[in-house]
Amino acid sequence: MKKTLSLMLSLIMALVLTVGCTSTDEKAKKENEPLDIKVVTPAGTPTLSMIKMFKENPSIGDNVSVSYESVKSTDLLSSKILSKEGDIFIVPTNLAANLYNKNSGYKIAASTVWGTFYLVGNEEISNWEDLKGKEIDMIGRGLTPDAIFRYLLTQNNIDPDKDLKLNYFGGASELATNFISGKSNLSLMPEPMLTKVLVKRTDSKVVMDLQEKWEKAAKLNTSYPQASLIVSEELINNHSEVVKNFLSEYEKSINWINQNPSEAGKYYEELDMGLNKVIVEKSIQRCNIDYVSANDAKEAIDNYLNVLFEYNSKLVGGKLVDEDFYYTK
Repeated sequence: MKKTLSLMLSLIMALVLTVGCTSTDEKAKKENEPLDIKVVTPAGTPTLSMIKMFKENPSIGDNVSVSYESVKSTDLLSSKILSKEGDIFIVPTNLAANLYNKNSGYKIAASTVWGTFYLVGNEEISNWEDLKGKEIDMIGRGLTPDAIFRYLLTQNNIDPDKDLKLNYFGGASELATNFISGKSNLSLMPEPMLTKVLVKRTDSKVVMDLQEKWEKAAKLNTSYPQASLIVSEELINNHSEVVKNFLSEYEKSINWINQNPSEAGKYYEELDMGLNKVIVEKSIQRCNIDYVSANDAKEAIDNYLNVLFEYNSKLVGGKLVDEDFYYTK
């Protein structure tokens, strides 16, 4: 009986060790197989935040190849995510939440664009009270720019529907053209389009920094996480080291951009991303590009999503995110 029991235990141990070794061997084999990663970013500041990687394509592991694409439409970006045409995306943070709530299979890994909206005009605006009775042109009716500005107005005792008039335009280019032509004296403008406007209409200046105003309203010592990087759960689960390497290179890329705006501008122009190097170089300081891991950005993200949820729950997918939304390495 004892011999039989001993034999059975030996067989079980051998089986466990064999399965363990097989599992380890299969994992190692999988990690050594050629891996193609697709990275997609929206045009503008999100693409700028990764422009060094677009240009230099740094290695993030043996047998790993990475391709980069910049798209102009948020709808196209969403379509690519839902059809899983990419592994890593930079997206508006609320879109990341929206897609997560639709079980898209992506987690947020870092927030990297911390607000790009400024009020530009040729009038003296020193406080919120000065906005009463004014007309302000902007973009994004019912979307995040609208939610952010209306939130800040109400936080400062300004009724956005009674105390001033908001005029909405279809996009930043149309908004800029209207302002440059002199048809508007106050516009809520995003970078890098803002810098282009300031160069062409020399009588104008930045009269309000929405990022500074948000920091005061939120009392978090940080601005709002306008855009974030998301990674597919499949890539996280099967190639965790590759993900870590990518994030490390992205953080280095962002640090380099802030330290070398002229070179970043050259890269942007050379890759034909839609703006010349001078405009890009001048805009970087106001683009607020900063790498903050999801773990460190969590409080700011939750606060931002809560504001958007209160404005229109559909902006974040009908409900607030849970802990699994965040990738922590």
